[in-house]
Amino acid sequence: MVQEYDLVTVAKSDFSETGRTELAEQIKKLIAAEKGEIVDIKDWGKRELAYEIKRNTHGFYTIFTFKGDAKTPQAISTKLNLLEEVLRFLIVRKEGQKTESRKQRVEGD
Repeated sequence: MVQEYDLVTVAKSDFSETGRTELAEQIKKLIAAEKGEIVDIKDWGKRELAYEIKRNTHGFYTIFTFKGDAKTPQAISTKLNLLEEVLRFLIVRKEGQKTESRKQRVEGD
């Protein structure tokens, strides 16, 4: 079953505009390689971190909204852990997906 997810990434603050664009393209390719479909990308820009991460006090935040099956987030997490440019990331399933799935199951019975 296809579900919608949000992937929030925090990249190093010493990136140039070109470097951030290349990282975003790399993450898009990771999602596509795991049979995910990009729905939306939001660039939140450079923000101060709540605490220092790997000697960085600021980071570039980007939110990728994508669709994929249940195995897609784990596969993407594994690959994101290998990228040095990404300080932190979080993948969360969209809230409305669970209730819609339940409604469809109940109505289908």
